[in-house]
Amino acid sequence: MRLFSSIIAGLATFAFAASASAALVIDVTSDVPTIDLNPGDQFTLTITLSTTTAGEAQGLTLRAAGWAPGDISFVDSTAPNEANSAGGAIFGAIAPLVIPAVGTFPSYQNFIANVNPGAVIDGDSIVLFNGVTTSSTTGAGPESFTLTLQANAGGGNIEIGAISSFGDAYVSTSGTTAPTTTIAYSVVPEPGTALLMGLGLAGLAAAGRRE
Repeated sequence: MRLFSSIIAGLATFAFAASASAALVIDVTSDVPTIDLNPGDQFTLTITLSTTTAGEAQGLTLRAAGWAPGDISFVDSTAPNEANSAGGAIFGAIAPLVIPAVGTFPSYQNFIANVNPGAVIDGDSIVLFNGVTTSSTTGAGPESFTLTLQANAGGGNIEIGAISSFGDAYVSTSGTTAPTTTIAYSVVPEPGTALLMGLGLAGLAAAGRRE
């Protein structure tokens, strides 16, 4: 990540001279509703990236994070096809900082997870893409990634994008930004857990009446 940050800083010195209209657009959809999931349910998010201006993109870290510890587990993910081969790039030019050999692993995520798991799945943060180009890209997308997660407990939001609190950035010809989008999730307790909670509350109420 230090390498990416230093490259990003170098690109940013040239970026602010351009207009501030360029932007990364992040769209996220789920294959199933993510509200009222049961513990152990899996869902796949399709993350689609596009840019408002062709040729604007220069660097990106794409991450998923934001859930409470233990709520969500990583299952699998994929990156665009071109990120799976040596020399590949998204938006026509942004190349991954670590590029897998063709066919080495079934997905770009799994490749990095085997090489350096801590850099990709670090507690409650999952890095889907991390790459740069020294020149602006040739396209505006769309580029699609998939992320399969397992719901375990709780509820909240999954934040997806270049998350500034992690030092992420989207670098374009107009500057550095950290665009994100969120998808809400909630998990309903298992019936046995809900029953035990109900019995416990009933017991407390009965004890209160006896006093």
